[in-house]
Amino acid sequence: MVGHSEHAWRVLARKYGADICYTEMVHAEVFLRINAVAENNRWFTTDKDDRPLVVQICGNKPELMLAAARKLERHCDAIDVNLGCPQNIAKRGHYGAFLQDDWSLVGSIVSLLSQNLRVPVFCKIRIFEDVDRTVEYARMLETCGCSLLAVHGRRREQRGVSSGLASWRHIRAVKAALGIPVVANGNILEFADIGECVSFTGCDGVMVAETHLHNPLVFSGLAASPVEVFSEYLCICESIKGSRPNNIRPHFFKVFHVILRALPHYMEDALRCTTVDEYRRLLGSIEREVRGLDTGQQRHLMALHPRIRDYRRTVAELVLL
Repeated sequence: MVGHSEHAWRVLARKYGADICYTEMVHAEVFLRINAVAENNRWFTTDKDDRPLVVQICGNKPELMLAAARKLERHCDAIDVNLGCPQNIAKRGHYGAFLQDDWSLVGSIVSLLSQNLRVPVFCKIRIFEDVDRTVEYARMLETCGCSLLAVHGRRREQRGVSSGLASWRHIRAVKAALGIPVVANGNILEFADIGECVSFTGCDGVMVAETHLHNPLVFSGLAASPVEVFSEYLCICESIKGSRPNNIRPHFFKVFHVILRALPHYMEDALRCTTVDEYRRLLGSIEREVRGLDTGQQRHLMALHPRIRDYRRTVAELVLL
């Protein structure tokens, strides 16, 4: 969710069913080096109404991560140690999912933070191929002081076009083995998937990332058009002091991905937008053109669609994984 889970988007998420929101990942060492302001920095802004809020941090130096977390904890309800990022930048920086081979270091980070912070310490992990090793890793984190564990049911190598299907079976095994809350992540494409995931895994909650960027109403089960949703998001952006215009464009391309494939000439128009008013005018143009299409096309284009890759499966198939 780097560059996508900013303050305005979290306000929208909470309105439509999200119980807890996470900031994007804060690099602890960089945060300290630039002497960032804890409640208003390059990673996120917040205020007293932006709660419950979990601040994600990443890094590989326990003392520096603690120092950053101490500055941040006054402005959130929990600190999350990101042990799940699989991107190349995390590989180069040796953090996120690339710490999962160094259990001693991971354990020292979680122990140090849990023993010295006033707020709970959460963790998010990716699975190992072996279920038992995944469970053992999760138990280690619980022993070290993790208060809530989010489990992304994909291995570190499963990302981008190779993301494939997340294993709810791994997540179910972790939930059965731990005494702390476990949150499932992966394979949620629509509202109905949430109930299926909780039923199958027994987890205490569900985390949604990519799907939420395409349909921020996914937690509510409600329906709305991309134009309606984005208009509301723009109003929120205007209402938040210090809201950054450069956050808007990435969200536009996510929410309107189906329309942009059907009407690609709006791609260049979107790239030229730099203000809320310019985006509003663009929404008006899109809506007028779509309303001129036949009913079937209107219905398809004016719905929010997840970006389905190669992992649309049934719960029955998940049992086999």
